[in-house]
Amino acid sequence: MNTSAASSQAPRGRVQLLLLATLFFFPLLISYGLYYLFPQFQPEDKVNYGELVDPARPLPEMQLVEAGPEAGESPGDETLFRGRWTYIVRAGSRCDQACLRALVMVRQVRLAMNEKRSRIQRVLVLSDPAAVETVAAELASEHPDLRVVAETTEVAVLDTFLQPAGAAIHLSDPLGNWMMFYPELTETQTDFKGLQKDIKRLLRLSVIG
Repeated sequence: MNTSAASSQAPRGRVQLLLLATLFFFPLLISYGLYYLFPQFQPEDKVNYGELVDPARPLPEMQLVEAGPEAGESPGDETLFRGRWTYIVRAGSRCDQACLRALVMVRQVRLAMNEKRSRIQRVLVLSDPAAVETVAAELASEHPDLRVVAETTEVAVLDTFLQPAGAAIHLSDPLGNWMMFYPELTETQTDFKGLQKDIKRLLRLSVIG
């Protein structure tokens, strides 16, 4: 091969390499541009997955009263929120429509985990200790295995700890660390696949709980 032929092929090779790189990166550039520069083109009904708490924070110490066989034992967070992955739903003195939507979501997620469901529990935290037994009885048929508790102290520690206030569902790990939350649910958000995707990944990666 003579020198002139080799020198003419070198620029051609660089051009081909640039074309291949352009074909590869162009779709990525377009997608990033649409996402960050033109948010109006994003689908309005996109699924919101959990938002990580970074860093994860240990749940505060609490004095609780629980409905059911454990009633009156006032378990602390070290016994209630440890050992399993825990979906936490908060409510007042009753479980309103937003509360019910959240409970249905976490119930379906747990059922979908099949043999791994024993690694997950659901806890409804009420603000009124006097309502614990009544609410637990109302929910028992639709939500078996749901643990219903309330803080017995005058100031609800958990209400000020878990933020934002409008978040529908919170998730703690088996060590009792608050590590994820889900934004407020609307009436049309009934697909639990986002929550399921999160917990499946966590269970797969975790050696605890």
